Amino acid sequence: MRLSFYTYSYTDRLKMPIVPCLERIAKAGYSGIDVSGTNGNSADPRSFDTSRRKLTRRTAERLKLRLEAVITHAELTSSLADPKQKPLDLVGTVDLAADLGATVVTFHMGGYHDGVDRKVEWKRTVAAIRKAADHAASKHVYLAVDGIWPTWINDSPDVQQRLFDDVDNEHFGINFDPCYLTLMGIDPSKLARRFSKQIVHAHLKDHKGTYPKWTHLLPGRGVLAYDRIFRGLKAAGFAASASVECFTNMKFETACDECYGSMVKAAKAGGVRFTRT
Repeated sequence: MRLSFYTYSYTDRLKMPIVPCLERIAKAGYSGIDVSGTNGNSADPRSFDTSRRKLTRRTAERLKLRLEAVITHAELTSSLADPKQKPLDLVGTVDLAADLGATVVTFHMGGYHDGVDRKVEWKRTVAAIRKAADHAASKHVYLAVDGIWPTWINDSPDVQQRLFDDVDNEHFGINFDPCYLTLMGIDPSKLARRFSKQIVHAHLKDHKGTYPKWTHLLPGRGVLAYDRIFRGLKAAGFAASASVECFTNMKFETACDECYGSMVKAAKAGGVRFTRT
């Protein structure tokens, strides 16, 4: 298993320069990074322009950081339901991932919409995912829904299984997010076992409180028993990247150092050793 760091809150939201940000991540000990699939207020992957792509990839290669995943932000179903909104460009984001050398693209699902027949919305969503997953397969990239959530159309493990069955593409998987699973009352280890073949990436964050009111904390400061979570991932055969996800109210240097230490310690207690390959 590899330990990476998601840069979005710092390079995109707080506008930190890419080079020193990645240098600090590498210094802390991480083997890779996740990056945003867009730049600025745009939802278009082309906003992550050629110069930014070259700078990000060149810097990561110099620092021996793997580009693990590209993360989109708009909800897929919302973008498909609104005729005035351009559909989320998952195909273009797969191309971005290929340009960067990343192997995963994640997306947020979104829920059903008033006035739209649910069967129609489901079929339209499945078709969009299948199209993007087919393209991802041609680029050796995996498409991953960014978790399960109560207000989304994939609001339970059973519905998520139905989605996997309907899309029917081995390059469509799931981003494992134990924080949000715990908020939903789902045991992360049980879900890891159930979807052991579909988990292609993981995001590590923490919280206090319960759904629908909670506060995010640095991984290791909240309620999650990460030693047990890592043990569950190991038992499920997961050997890809788990990425620390922090937020703009969390100081970058503290997030880098503290989360690296706490996740390495928790992983060791769970029988997992992070590698760089």
